[in-house]
Amino acid sequence: MTAKAGLYRTAARLLGTIDHSGWVLRYRYGDRRLLEDVVLPALDRDPHVATVLLVGCAWYTRHYPTLLPATDVVTMEIDPAKSAFGGDRHIVANMADIAAHLAPESLDAVVCNGVLGWGLDERALIESAFAGAAACLKPGGLLLLGWNDIAPRNSCPPHEIDALEALDAVDIPGLGTHSLIALERNQHCYQAWRKPMTGG
Repeated sequence: MTAKAGLYRTAARLLGTIDHSGWVLRYRYGDRRLLEDVVLPALDRDPHVATVLLVGCAWYTRHYPTLLPATDVVTMEIDPAKSAFGGDRHIVANMADIAAHLAPESLDAVVCNGVLGWGLDERALIESAFAGAAACLKPGGLLLLGWNDIAPRNSCPPHEIDALEALDAVDIPGLGTHSLIALERNQHCYQAWRKPMTGG
């Protein structure tokens, strides 16, 4: 185990103890609060959503699976040291390799927040990540993306990602709009798409 992994495991245990006492330490910024208080609970209430992939783990996301109690949650993070902050079913991988770890049409929703432009930066890997996400979504499945529309984080904005053209723009769960700037200071934007239904 690396020193960083050991530090994260210790932090996760400490935070877990605090969480169990009824005090859940959270990121204070409004975009995260909107995701936690509105969007994820709305997704959890959707009767068509049974399996959700959450991409990206950190100390402030460790409780996200508990916000989706009605769903089977899978977490994914490229940094193995951050596995301590993942869910019970956790995958150590780059989102670009999603299709190598999850079966086609096995997910009802993919939540990718704070990853595009924050490690997922190269255009070829971005295309692979979102093409893979689309392939892993069931027909009617939802992709929720959170990204910063500010340089240098917006070098590959969603409207330039070819893989997203296979999906239909839809409203963000709980918000009634396809696109919303959730935090002005870094132009953090939430957007949602749905995989078209097949057949007739």
